[in-house]
Amino acid sequence: MLVKIQDMDASTVDVLKGITGKKTASGAVETAALAYIAQRETIAHLRANEAKLTARLEAAERTIQGARAAASELLERTGQLI
Repeated sequence: MLVKIQDMDASTVDVLKGITGKKTASGAVETAALAYIAQRETIAHLRANEAKLTARLEAAERTIQGARAAASELLERTGQLI
């Protein structure tokens, strides 16, 4: 399949060639496009993982706060204020 890109900046092409290690503009653009697709999937996975970990951390923080409150109340009731 022939894909013709007419309005790409020469500096952009040079950057893509440098990043991808390709000698031609078409090879650099193709490699960059394939990397972009893979990176989107990786980013989606990382975002989902981050959301799960954030939820676990928030639950742990609530548990710790509850334990602190319970310990404080226990000390108060036993007359051993901090």
